[in-house]
Amino acid sequence: MASGRKRSARDYEQALRRQELAAGRALVQALPAEGSPGTRELAAARRVLTQALFDLRRLARDLDQEIEGLRSRRSPAGPARSGAARPAQGPGPGELDQLEALREAVEEVAQRWEGRRDQLSAELDRRQPRQRQGQRGRGEVKSRRGAAPARPERPRSHRSRRSPG
Repeated sequence: MASGRKRSARDYEQALRRQELAAGRALVQALPAEGSPGTRELAAARRVLTQALFDLRRLARDLDQEIEGLRSRRSPAGPARSGAARPAQGPGPGELDQLEALREAVEEVAQRWEGRRDQLSAELDRRQPRQRQGQRGRGEVKSRRGAAPARPERPRSHRSRRSPG
């Protein structure tokens, strides 16, 4: 939905359900149906959870903004200012409470997903301790044993050596 448009508690609840379903589907696709997952599958599942958490945090920010907007409309200046427009745009009875409860539900889901992602990271670290450490210094070769030999052939074109482009 557009960020400028007011969303109801029901809209946020549906968005949360959609995100949970989407994350579940993506995890089912990333992980094998039978047997234990390999390193690639675990890494794919971690990426799925990372993206799902990103989307969930965006929903939480939108929800926080909606809650703050409702709180500011409830301020002493709010009812006098909005007057006749309140029935069309104002919060329904208990909507702020519903939104706050949904915000707590979003936080619970985020904590659960972060825990799962941390478990995946720990399992990946356990399975590939040397590879995970080597990623810190990408591009540098620690020893010559693992390095590929230099290319012995000449460049394809002499012109490429002389002209920059």
